[in-house]
This record gives sequence, structure tokens and C-alpha cells, in this order.
Amino acid sequence: MRKINDTKLYFYFSIISAGLALVLGLVAAYSLVLVEPRIQERLGAANDIARNYKEAYVMLRDPQIFARYENFDGMSLGIKGVLKEFDDRMVKDGEFGIRDALYLEILLERRELGSRLTRNTAIFFGLLSLLGWGFFFYERRKAGPAVREG
Repeated sequence: MRKINDTKLYFYFSIISAGLALVLGLVAAYSLVLVEPRIQERLGAANDIARNYKEAYVMLRDPQIFARYENFDGMSLGIKGVLKEFDDRMVKDGEFGIRDALYLEILLERRELGSRLTRNTAIFFGLLSLLGWGFFFYERRKAGPAVREG
């Protein structure tokens, strides 16, 4: 009976999983380390609130991969109306005020949750890659030298 050699399958699976983990990890790190602290800094500003809130909204309007606003759950559907109002305000060059802080904080929270989900997904794909590498090396050792040469 002929032995089935799955080393190529495990090899490519591991490479693709590691690549996905790397890309998702970079996206999550960019958001967690660079973007979110800047948004928090602008939302916590004590002076020139209108400008800082406007800049924070511009950054929040481009959400994280898993925090896209069309993916909001049922409890957060009301925020879509706020997004429409904020978008209209941006088009008309309107001002942001202290009353908008709550909505901006909610948007930031959604972005933070999306960043964590992206990070966790990257870890998941990293673990899948490690599992694939384990199967790859096990299959190579089990198949013997004939597989390594051919």
C-alpha cells in the first residue's frame, strides 16, 4: 500500500497561516500602539476641544478591520445615526463640542475592541501555523529519507 505524503500540504498551510498572523499582528499593533493613544490624547485635551475632537473623529472614522461600523451589533445600532450626523458636520465644516465626547468615546471603545479581536485572531493564526509546522516535521520524520530527497 502506498503511503500518502502530506508534507507539502502542511508546509503551505503553515506558511499561509504564519503570513496571515503576521499581517493581522501588524495591523493590530499599528492600531494599539500608534492610533489609539493619539485618539485618547485628543479626546482628553483640555483646550481647543473643537479641533481635537474633529481630529479624533477623522481618525475614528477609519476603523480597525474587525471594528467596521457596518458590523455593529444590535445594541450599538443607534451610533449609526450619530455617525451620519458627524459625517454631515464634517462636510459642512461644523464644530464638535463637549457634548460629542460620549459618542466619540463609544467609537473609540469599538475601535479598541476591534484591535483586540484582530490581535487575538493573529494569535490564533500563529498557533495554527505552529500546529501545522508540528505536523509537517512529524510527517517528514515518519515518511523517512525518501520523502526528503523527492
